[in-house]
Amino acid sequence: MDIYSFRTMFPVFKDEEAYPDEFVELWAEQAEQFLSESWALNGVKFEFALNLMIAHLISLASKAVSGGAGSTGAVQSATEGSVSVSFTAPPTRNGWEFWLSSTPYGVQLWALLNQLGATGTYIGGLPERRAVRKVGGVFL
Repeated sequence: MDIYSFRTMFPVFKDEEAYPDEFVELWAEQAEQFLSESWALNGVKFEFALNLMIAHLISLASKAVSGGAGSTGAVQSATEGSVSVSFTAPPTRNGWEFWLSSTPYGVQLWALLNQLGATGTYIGGLPERRAVRKVGGVFL
């Protein structure tokens, strides 16, 4: 991960006092837990996706510190006297999409992953379940 290119790509994180290199590197390590290189997501595309994930995580952390972590989605209604704001949930199919839709960087990452067809993941279980046949040649 190249911090200079990250800061160039996302100027909002250019302030080294507010976002020190160690802070960005910490979130880069966390971002690597969410993304890994594949045949579709590699090279420059992977670096771009990783930078988007880092920006997404830092934005979420900044929102949490400033007290705005709970406000996701479009404003559905707002009241001024005694302050009341309600949000509508973004149109998402699952928790991963909902979580990514909470920042502009996450939305951009979701669009990139969707375009590459890298949105499907396989987690746990027996590896033969990914195939057409199970162990012993029995069809699913």
